[in-house]
Amino acid sequence: MNGLKLKAISADEVEILSAALEGAITSPGELSYSSKSRQFTMTASRFMWEQFDRSASKTGHRTRSGLLITDILSARRQNLPQNPDTALELLSLEATAGEDGAAELTLHFAGSTSIALSVECVDIALTDVGDAWETDVIPAHELDKENS
Repeated sequence: MNGLKLKAISADEVEILSAALEGAITSPGELSYSSKSRQFTMTASRFMWEQFDRSASKTGHRTRSGLLITDILSARRQNLPQNPDTALELLSLEATAGEDGAAELTLHFAGSTSIALSVECVDIALTDVGDAWETDVIPAHELDKENS
């Protein structure tokens, strides 16, 4: 299976990355922020929504993915577990546009955990790496259940 390689360079384009990342499983140990290089990275097991047909299948696929966000001015975290192995499920990646290309990016995780990144400009890359594997665990949230 071919993996995704996506890039967002405006706040409007972040919605596409958010849809691709919904339900991604990661941990604090797979998150990294460097104020010196002004970069945030996340590796995760991403559910491959682009290959899933809810009406035709009870199984889907996951793949390892890397997310790179650059040009970060500041970072804040809320309720991030201290244990580097604690599982975190990404619910969404939200972008609020600012002036002159700046933006506020927020990664929302289940359990009221979030990471907010103020960026000088939106520059985000999502790249799948490695082979996909089959899973019968399909991400579902209260909103999904209400709309089914």
